[in-house]
Amino acid sequence: MQNELKTWGDDERWFFNLFALAALALVALPVGIACIILGFGMGDSPCIMCWHERFCMVAISFVALLIVRYGFKVKYLAAILFLTCLGLYDGFTHYSLDGLYGGYLDIKQGFGLEILGAHTQFWVVVVHFCVFLFLGVILLLGKNVGSIMAKSESGAYGEVLPSFMLGKVAVVAFVVIMAFNLVQAFITAGPPPYNASATPSRMSLDPSKWFWELDHWYETEIDFRESWNPKLPNLPK
Repeated sequence: MQNELKTWGDDERWFFNLFALAALALVALPVGIACIILGFGMGDSPCIMCWHERFCMVAISFVALLIVRYGFKVKYLAAILFLTCLGLYDGFTHYSLDGLYGGYLDIKQGFGLEILGAHTQFWVVVVHFCVFLFLGVILLLGKNVGSIMAKSESGAYGEVLPSFMLGKVAVVAFVVIMAFNLVQAFITAGPPPYNASATPSRMSLDPSKWFWELDHWYETEIDFRESWNPKLPNLPK
């Protein structure tokens, strides 16, 4: 394996390191910040749309790691493009409902926190746009991309990941942040068949304050309004 890696050019190492960096940045920054800082740190709970948007980011990062692991293949590129388009669609849809005019559904009770003055729904759009942008930069700066793809499709690289320290760091970061997300998902959404709430309560480690619901399984039509009779928030004593 090591003898085979010595025959690789700098262009190939640079190309795969860029994908490892992209996977690391995507899972550590937007996903990690949303889960660890906003969630565990500030008590923000993702709504059902937030979870779907976060899933798109996680899936894109995972596919980028597959590229570092197995090479740059057409199916991985197609998956990243599809997931990014899906994430943009989710982001625009969510922001049109919750984010306009300062977030007309935001009552500071568990969703719609602001980062640099903009609601988190807006940053979903920014993040997925940056995925397109960074993918374009990788393809633009990468040399012999066609040759790299051809070698990847033929399996000429073997197992790419073991030779890249940045790829290993990205995998460890992915596993750790996914562990935090699993805990947050269990607390805020519950195990199957429960699903996330449209108007989540504040995240708490106190099981007596966990709220799991099945409402979205039984909805038959789209309702753009939220409940006019929300439960009282957890006020400080």
